[in-house]
Amino acid sequence: MKFWRIFLALARKEWQQLRRDRLTAMLILSVPLAQVILFGFAIDLAPRHWPGVWVETTALVSTEIDAATDRGLTQTMLKQVNASGWIALPNQPISKQAANDALLRGEARFILYWPTHPSQSQLAGKPIMINLDADYSDPYVPAALAMLTQSLNATTNNGKPAPVKLDSIFGPLQLNLQPRFALQHGSGSYLVPALTGVVLTLTLTLMASFALVREQERGTWEGLLSTPAGSTVIVLGKLLPYAILGLLLFGALQIVSHLLFESAWASPTQWLAALCFLLGQLGLGACLSLLASNQLQAMQLGVFFYLPSILLSGFMFPFHAMPSWARGIGEMLPLTHFLRVVRADLLRGANAELLLSLAWPIALFAALMLGLAIAGYRRQVA
Repeated sequence: MKFWRIFLALARKEWQQLRRDRLTAMLILSVPLAQVILFGFAIDLAPRHWPGVWVETTALVSTEIDAATDRGLTQTMLKQVNASGWIALPNQPISKQAANDALLRGEARFILYWPTHPSQSQLAGKPIMINLDADYSDPYVPAALAMLTQSLNATTNNGKPAPVKLDSIFGPLQLNLQPRFALQHGSGSYLVPALTGVVLTLTLTLMASFALVREQERGTWEGLLSTPAGSTVIVLGKLLPYAILGLLLFGALQIVSHLLFESAWASPTQWLAALCFLLGQLGLGACLSLLASNQLQAMQLGVFFYLPSILLSGFMFPFHAMPSWARGIGEMLPLTHFLRVVRADLLRGANAELLLSLAWPIALFAALMLGLAIAGYRRQVA
């Protein structure tokens, strides 16, 4: 009886502590719930409707052009490709330069080249020529391309460029497949460079949060505030060593990725994006420390942010395959934009202008998080 009284008394005491620590109890319940929702509704293991664009190319020189027939053939092509479910083409064509930029940025995975006047080929008794460029830097794309060609009763030569003749409602077609940015070392060269962002997200967020919460737990925060330095200098001074550590970690991961998978070296623009990214993660950790009263809560809050970053950023699963609400959340995550910069730079060789156009949300997130953290600690002092 004495054993059971002690046992129940300790259990009652622990339950009371858990009830008082509402943040911990909320996180214990919300993290598993978030996992169920994300895996059940946001993740598609067989993605369809891959984003694509199309470009009109010059046709055969002929005076017999039937504009109505050309428009009908073009609309039929769009309906047939979109009906296959594997590539999603917009209603209007874009320029070749804009299509290449979309492929470099990762906004499109396919470029379909369609003749401006397809009826000319029919009148000349020749097949309608279709060129299809595919972004092979994404390891999921070859599978989608294989399903597309299968749905069109086409065959390819082990994924290599090969003309494919088809019989369809258009008459004879000739489809030329052109893989671009092919991976040299399989999926490892696709995932490992992107893993840099994942490592920085978890490591720096938790480090910054622990560093500030630890001062409060030990009771030394008040002592720091008694010095001539203000809360802004204290927060930034605490974060500076972790920023340097983050840059060293980024460089070390670049070396490992290059030695093991022969990935390209990061460009100066990617280093700039990485600096903004790690400052944003440090600022996020500082913001989380304002909510946490101990290091356990700080770790739980970090995991609560880390989980959506892994699942909704496009690191493990194709971003376009998620529903619109999940893509909306993913667009607010800095890891989503950092992965786009990394892959555009290392896998597709995008120029600095394109990389900067992808990186500005990372800089915005860093400025917002650092600003909120400094304002929060200033308010605590006041």
